[in-house]
Amino acid sequence: MTDYLPLLAGLIALLAGLTIGKAWERYKLRDGKWIDRRRARESPHYILGLNFVVANQIDLAIEELSKAADALVNLQKLHEDQHQWSEAYDTRQRLSKLADHDERPQNQAILAFLENEIGLEAMRRKDYAEAIRRFQAAIDLDARAVPAYLNLGDVRVADGNDKDAAAIWEKLVEVAPDRAYLAFDRLEALALRTGSPERFTRLCRRLIDDNPQDWRARLALSRHLAASGRPHDALDLLFAALVQNPHALGIHQAIWRALGQLRHEPSLVDRYSELTRHAVFYLDPHVCLRCRYRSTELLWQCPHCHDWNTFVEERIAPAQDTTEVEV
Repeated sequence: MTDYLPLLAGLIALLAGLTIGKAWERYKLRDGKWIDRRRARESPHYILGLNFVVANQIDLAIEELSKAADALVNLQKLHEDQHQWSEAYDTRQRLSKLADHDERPQNQAILAFLENEIGLEAMRRKDYAEAIRRFQAAIDLDARAVPAYLNLGDVRVADGNDKDAAAIWEKLVEVAPDRAYLAFDRLEALALRTGSPERFTRLCRRLIDDNPQDWRARLALSRHLAASGRPHDALDLLFAALVQNPHALGIHQAIWRALGQLRHEPSLVDRYSELTRHAVFYLDPHVCLRCRYRSTELLWQCPHCHDWNTFVEERIAPAQDTTEVEV
């Protein structure tokens, strides 16, 4: 009998592991409580709410449907926590059917972000056809689904279709100029690779003309000019960008590099010192509007409150008058 004890112990351990795994798959700890996902899917509130609607008991219908919506929100967050994007998408679709008409744009935007995540999974599998379909679906749901444009262009580049990639990223610049900077590196690399650097220059100039406070377009163009051996022109753009956002560390770093190319001309150093006399460098300028979580980069989903597209760039001080921009 003792000869079988190790085998018996192994089987018990295996069964225990399977049981724990199944329990973990079915249950999730949330706010100190264990939630049964299977029961969450079978919540009776939705059916009760529909019954109350049929019976014209509107107050009770609203109460039950609100409970159903809360359950679906929690279920969606559970799926998102485990990167189960398809399940989260299906849950959000169910939730959108319970929402008011006024909430439709928000639901469309969240569905677009979830489509983008599903597309990224397909991209990692090198299933480019599925990735393209998902990224395009995200854009169809929400024309300002910025990450979908970025990723769709990346797929086109991977397919060797630079022309389509350029068109997709330029479309992003058109529909979301406030987020255009996210495509700058891609567009510049593509312009250089295809032998048309002036295309990137024209794009940055157009953005600056359309919005004189766009310091990011100035920063991108200055880097482009400095790399092509035009540090003086780069500094003009950087000093103008500094007027708009004196706390952006990226601008200061670019100025240091440009001054290095010019061997630190005293008049330029003095000018830089005057412009930055009261500057405080900002290392984590992005903040979540919902929970105030801070980040050094723009995030599409807050890692703290898990809401989508809630990050904005916070300024220590407002930009100066646009008449002061031109150098």
